[in-house]
Amino acid sequence: MSLSLVNSREIAEPSIGFTEPSGLSAADEGGFWSVSDNVTRLFRLDHKGKPGKRDDLSGEPQLEGIAEDLPRQRLLMVREDTTEILSLAPDGTLTRFRLLTLPGAEGLVAHFQADENNGLEGITVDPETGAVLIIKERWPRLLIELAPDLSRVVRIQELSAAMGFVSAAAQDDKLDLSGLAWDAWRKGVWITSDTGQAVFFLDLSSMTARGWALMDAGKKKLHPVSNAEGVALSLDGDFLHVITDDGKKSRLLTYRID
Repeated sequence: MSLSLVNSREIAEPSIGFTEPSGLSAADEGGFWSVSDNVTRLFRLDHKGKPGKRDDLSGEPQLEGIAEDLPRQRLLMVREDTTEILSLAPDGTLTRFRLLTLPGAEGLVAHFQADENNGLEGITVDPETGAVLIIKERWPRLLIELAPDLSRVVRIQELSAAMGFVSAAAQDDKLDLSGLAWDAWRKGVWITSDTGQAVFFLDLSSMTARGWALMDAGKKKLHPVSNAEGVALSLDGDFLHVITDDGKKSRLLTYRID
């Protein structure tokens, strides 16, 4: 498997506060859903990453990840500062779930209390089983599985260097996780790393990961991608989309999966 760059577009819209993209999810009707952790808004992007429709989420700062869960008709988001999962229904009803108070979360408490700035970052959903997966950024890097109704923690898995989470751009204690996307075609998840300037594919059957350095083209020369945040898989499984948190220079990168 390999990744080849197809497109790189500037997508920031300072006039509406879309300058710190922190999550990305492919939308079933085309385009994407995204959040920007500097404003309390939910954004709908077109297929080129241009923000269009936006909804206010008053009082919900530091949103870090987003996932569309079509079978259950909801949008799921994670909030880093309060360690919560937010569920938004079509009628606008917002329900919050505090991760550390859920049954099965006892082993997580110490990890999150140690440093709240390395908390929840990404979220995705297995559409077949309804399982909800979230990631903790680092110290330690964790993949956490929740029940479909968000009532309990099902599994906690540390994502270690021994599993394949390594990058030439960052030592193990600096390597973070920043975005998460489900891949039904390959039976695993895609995970971006900001500090690692990379994207990883984690095979959920073997629990082994493979990484690729994320590259962008500037002045006809490839260079490493900085500040990779959200990641989304195209609906046909052929393309991987990565969004960067670069202020006014934030970009949407598209890679073909070969």
